[in-house]
Amino acid sequence: MDEAILMNYLRGTSSNEETKQVEDWYDESPENKKMLEQLYYTLFVGDRIEVMNAVDTEASLAKIKSIIEEKKQRVERKHLSMRWSRYASLAAAFLVGLVFAGGVGLGVISHKKTDYTILTTGGQRAQTVLPDGSKVWLNGSTKLVYHSSFWNSKRQIDLSGEAYFEVTPDKYAPFIVNSNHIKTSVLGTKFNIRSREEDNKVIATLFEGSVQVESPQATNNNYLLTPGQTLTIDTKTYQTELVEYAEPAEVLLWINGKLIFKQHSMLEITNIIEKLCDVKFIYEDETLKTERFTGEFSTDNLPDEILNVLMHTKHFNYKREGRIIRLIKKSI
Repeated sequence: MDEAILMNYLRGTSSNEETKQVEDWYDESPENKKMLEQLYYTLFVGDRIEVMNAVDTEASLAKIKSIIEEKKQRVERKHLSMRWSRYASLAAAFLVGLVFAGGVGLGVISHKKTDYTILTTGGQRAQTVLPDGSKVWLNGSTKLVYHSSFWNSKRQIDLSGEAYFEVTPDKYAPFIVNSNHIKTSVLGTKFNIRSREEDNKVIATLFEGSVQVESPQATNNNYLLTPGQTLTIDTKTYQTELVEYAEPAEVLLWINGKLIFKQHSMLEITNIIEKLCDVKFIYEDETLKTERFTGEFSTDNLPDEILNVLMHTKHFNYKREGRIIRLIKKSI
């Protein structure tokens, strides 16, 4: 295939005859598909990098959308060419740049073919923009892979660790997060997912919109969450637990990396730790709930590390049994 014809096709300037010629050639073999994809990436992404500092992104996206609409009206075949133009806007959105939280760096950012991988190491947190324009915040020790296929309208994410998402709505391109065999599907919403292999759990908290969480082996394997709800799924037994927090935003304290207590009651502190660390506190003495503490911790601190500090300022002990922590008042 003449490369000049392919270039005209990708730029949307090919004639109807050339358009049909390219699309017939594209359907002939996987090698042709791969070549067209690589040529697209070189053409559009290379141009974006060269002019990204000078371009008016909003105007560019509006122009691209206008071109797409015109192409819809004049191309009668399946909208393959329209799809290429559409993904030019995704490339522009991605190349607006990665936005980092203050003082935080990304471990690795890479792209292989059409996959984008983002890694953070222990103690790091990061914020970035995905190719579709969705925003994501990553907690420490997290890996996120964004699968961007030119031939599949679904936006597929693989997640290991913890991340908070603000998804750009697109009813034609479902946003799906896969984490340890649990699938969370959304159209446009704000939610947090924690999925660490060592915990054998997937925990989804919804803040805005709606999400559907699918478990492969649960009796009722689809769960539709409403804002404020948190669903926990055991990835070994597929048992589920659904709770509704009075202060669901506390789940996101990890984004700033700090826990600051100013005369907080023990009950307030343990409620926060439960949400951040997936543990359950049991009070052997109810009077402990009203004890008050002041202090500052990192969200990377384990519950035991926080309790070991607090127990030296007040008269209590604790006993941990797996994810159950019992608080016991000392006798004076």
